[in-house]
Order: sequence, then C-alpha cells, then structure tokens
Amino acid sequence: MIDINLKSDIIIPFDKIGDNGWDEKSKLIIESLAENWSNELQAPISIEEIENLEKHLETSLPNGLKIFYNTFGISDIGEELQRFEDIMWMKDLWEEDSPYGPDFSNEDKISLPHLITFSNYLGNGNMFCFHNETKEIYYFDHDTKPFITKMFHNVDDYLKGCLIFAQADLFGEVEQEQVEKWTEEIAVDLFGKDIVRKWRY
Repeated sequence: MIDINLKSDIIIPFDKIGDNGWDEKSKLIIESLAENWSNELQAPISIEEIENLEKHLETSLPNGLKIFYNTFGISDIGEELQRFEDIMWMKDLWEEDSPYGPDFSNEDKISLPHLITFSNYLGNGNMFCFHNETKEIYYFDHDTKPFITKMFHNVDDYLKGCLIFAQADLFGEVEQEQVEKWTEEIAVDLFGKDIVRKWRY
C-alpha cells in the first residue's frame, strides 16, 4: 500500500494510458485506495460490454477510457465513474425547455449536443463529459455560468489527475493537508493553475 510521507512518494501514474508501465502504477494507486477504504476491487469490463455501450450511444468512447474500463472496470479513482447504465448524452438529462434544467448560455449550446457524461464530481451534480467527435473532456458545473468548460484534450489527463489527487487519502506520518497541497502542486505543473482552480474550487 502506498504510504505518502514526501512529495516524491506521490505517483504520477502515466503520461498516456497504454504507455509502458501505466497499468502497474495505476493498479498500485487503485489497490491502495481500495485497501484504505476497505472497498472491493472492481472487475475489468469486457470489450463486448464496451462495444455494446458504444452501440447504445451511437458513438465511440475515448480510446483511453476504453482501455481503462477493460483493465480496471469502474474503479474508485477519487471521483465517481458512472455505471454504464448511467452514461448518457448530456442533452437528454433534462427535457427541452424544462423549468428545472439549467439555463444554458449560447456558448454552452455549442458543445452541449456533443457531450456524453461519464463521471460525477463528488456527487454534487457536477459532471465530466467527453465530446463525441473530438473526445476532449468537458466539465459541467451547475453553479457557474457558462456551465460547460473544456478542461482536457483527452481523457488520459482527467484520469491521471484523479489518480494523483486521490493519493491525498494515502498520507502517512505527515498531515493529510500537506499531501493535498503536494498533489495540487503536481496537478498545477501538469495542467495549469486555471484548470486546477476550475476543477477543485
């Protein structure tokens, strides 16, 4: 199990999913999180199940996401990857002209028809989505207008960021607050201050 006492103990699991050793480093983080929270590890998802989801959505998933599902299933990555039955087109979450749905801006409406949800941010109603054409990652923040922000060029960076931030729960002799600070510093170096601020604050 990972035991973080120094900033250098924090693992950056990969540059790109599929790189040499990406699965070993990711597995160490995922298994450490499961042990820390006394959770069961999730089974890999078969290629057939992934292809069935793509047929249902009538579009392909980002390649990195498919590889992750096929290797680690719906694992705990610090944020809540959606079950396959919950993955859907964002535009279908609310009925058209629903008084209870978000008042999307004109800017939001450009990307909205292309977005498919796949991850919930801390269960607060915010979600991460991928673009059906570009496979870029967008963030839906129900508190801030415009509600939709492009965050990452690919899903690999999102999953990498989650696995880095999640290691704040694996603190050893140092305070968790210190490890949280270290993970944020690493994320800022990788993704930039603006992305981290939007994501975490």
